[in-house]
Amino acid sequence: MRIKVAATVTRGGAFLRLTPVQKQLICETLMFHADRPDGDSSSIVRIGVDRESAAEMMKKVSGPNAEFRLDEIHVLFAALTSAPVMIPSEEAFHERVGFFREQAFALAGGLVSALGPAPEGGGELSGRA
Repeated sequence: MRIKVAATVTRGGAFLRLTPVQKQLICETLMFHADRPDGDSSSIVRIGVDRESAAEMMKKVSGPNAEFRLDEIHVLFAALTSAPVMIPSEEAFHERVGFFREQAFALAGGLVSALGPAPEGGGELSGRA
């Protein structure tokens, strides 16, 4: 299952036209990360930005549809995919975020799909980590 995300790809990222429900799901997963007491280093490892930046990203997502740089889209993707992994059960995830894990993963997939088709054959591995 994938949730469709409307987007126009730009030179540095994409103009995302998120629905109110999509915005809410993204903001809830960002809030989960912004509220964590384990510090900015852990936040940077999990989603690529510190907790303050995660809170700022929530403001951008909550506002009118906007252009997001690729690194910002990565933060959204990381928040959507890491929150379900960190919360121990489907019930706890739903209670904390208000959505199901499957929806978070589907929206993350929709963000990737919105940026364009994957290369045929899955692409080459770079060998870099």
